[in-house]
Amino acid sequence: MSEKRYADGYRKLRLADEPRRVAYEVLRSVTVDGAFANIILPKALRQARLHGHFSDRDAAFASELVHGTLRAMGWLDWVIARHVDRSLSQLDPRVLVLLRLGAHQLLDMRVPDHAAVSATVDVAREHLTDGPVRFINAVLRSITREGPGEREAALEAIEDEDEALGVRYSHPSWMVRAFREALVAHGYPAGELTDVLEADNEVPTVTLVARPSLMTVNELADEAEDILDTRVALGTVSPYAVLLESGDPARLPSIRDGRCGAQDEGSQLAALIAASAPLDGGRDERWLDLCAGPGGKAAMLAGLAAKVGARVTANEVHPHRARLVERTTRLFDSIEVVSGDGRSFGGGQSAWPLASFDRVIVDAPCSGMGSMRRRPESRWNRTPADVAELAQLQRELIDRAVVLTRPGGVLTYITCSPHAAETREQVERLTERGEVELLDTVALANDCCPAPLDVPASAGVIAGSQGRTLQLWDHRFGTDLMFVACLRKR
Repeated sequence: MSEKRYADGYRKLRLADEPRRVAYEVLRSVTVDGAFANIILPKALRQARLHGHFSDRDAAFASELVHGTLRAMGWLDWVIARHVDRSLSQLDPRVLVLLRLGAHQLLDMRVPDHAAVSATVDVAREHLTDGPVRFINAVLRSITREGPGEREAALEAIEDEDEALGVRYSHPSWMVRAFREALVAHGYPAGELTDVLEADNEVPTVTLVARPSLMTVNELADEAEDILDTRVALGTVSPYAVLLESGDPARLPSIRDGRCGAQDEGSQLAALIAASAPLDGGRDERWLDLCAGPGGKAAMLAGLAAKVGARVTANEVHPHRARLVERTTRLFDSIEVVSGDGRSFGGGQSAWPLASFDRVIVDAPCSGMGSMRRRPESRWNRTPADVAELAQLQRELIDRAVVLTRPGGVLTYITCSPHAAETREQVERLTERGEVELLDTVALANDCCPAPLDVPASAGVIAGSQGRTLQLWDHRFGTDLMFVACLRKR
């Protein structure tokens, strides 16, 4: 027992358990202060290990509390709102965080009801006064008294299909519609929508990349097995990928020295396609990564360029992210990192004349709809207006990339989003102008993959073009939802 002073005197308190305390602090920072869970959670877990008896099991439990609560936030808020007599926006943000934390344990985890409620209330007592603590206790106990059948009936009573799917699978309604439209736009059945939403809520596998020219995939797999004492698997989409069943990859020497990194297989494949797409004659010496931060694809490109005697110029508009690119690519002599606005890069008296690059890669800033399983809080921070603004930025970056690419050179456009406005519509605009021809990006991908991708014949077809675009899906390929289109300048 410990004591803590409140305005009404001393109260004896039961200490909150450390995993829930850590989870609350991280969730509050993410949802109230706008922090990024993938950045602050690892730091919080390291600090907990340093300052107390915090086991791997504690770390796994805290991680699930954080990621699970963020993934399910829409669903949790819908349930909580059924037991609160006011708008959730009127609640103290700390109270809402604690209600979500408790509700996630009650609804989505195998935590006994009494433990979920009492342990969450213990955390609340360390941060709030008696009134809010009693409110949290009452709401959580009210949730325990509502049966699953009652909630299901209320869900089925929602008339709008997108709203109902949004609640059930914890996505904003506009995003549900965007995923349905994206499936159709890319040539996939709209009936796969629930598969897309379900996959978006799955915990992603930790995927590493053995960076080309620095280490082999077998060396990385052996190192991971030996040091992390875990089972590993080689990638099915990228020949440089190693998938981990468990363990902290930060413990690997190759992570610390830069010979490998954490990178989704879809992202790896996108870089491989960009580096191998056939040019129409001429040299293959100068490559440009126009939007290089934080540097994962740039490192792959540098390794692949080193194999063929090419050199990469990696540009990043934000100086602090350019420094990240420098750190990520520090082992390569085949790359230079610069910082500038990609929309006006090169030309004039600069060292990068127009029409001088053999390969240009535009890994454009996007809505991130394709990587939300890794950053679950992002689905609640995006709006349709953001997509429109980003689509305009993408157009400007692509237009600059076209004039930087030499005739016969290849422009590879990449986004981590399947949204039609950020993908297919951008490619249609380019091909209609006639400056570029779309290559068969699916065939190029299959040339790079360890095994051919199961892509329907109708997928990625662009009217008036003989080529195809590539849209990856988690539910089909186990990757982030990367979009790739290879375009050769006429």
